[in-house]
Amino acid sequence: MRIVFLLLIFSLKSQAQLQFWNTNLSSTIPLFEVEMGKKTIIHTKIGKETKPTFVFYKTAQQTFNRDGKTKYEMTVESSDNVAKRKFEISYTHYRQTNHYLGFIKITYNYHDKRPTTIFEENFNTITNP
Repeated sequence: MRIVFLLLIFSLKSQAQLQFWNTNLSSTIPLFEVEMGKKTIIHTKIGKETKPTFVFYKTAQQTFNRDGKTKYEMTVESSDNVAKRKFEISYTHYRQTNHYLGFIKITYNYHDKRPTTIFEENFNTITNP
């Protein structure tokens, strides 16, 4: 009975977290994670290591649900002494294949004379949750 209970808890926990891997292997943002209903974590490459850099204690809200897919979107901002960053995060669940595709658009608005920079990254889930 304990084993069944532990497996049930593990399966519920594994379904609550999505990992999206960047389709561009040379990107400085290799992955982002969504812990449903809790937080979104964006990982960046620092040197040769990948570290969680931006943590937002919210998740994307459902904005579309038909034609066999469900889309989630959110916009969050982060600011420091270097720049103000705007993250537009979206991901779509395709119900027929139980597969997710993700997208992040990051706008860096620097505080100095550097021009505003925009990065657009596409993500894919490697394993289905």
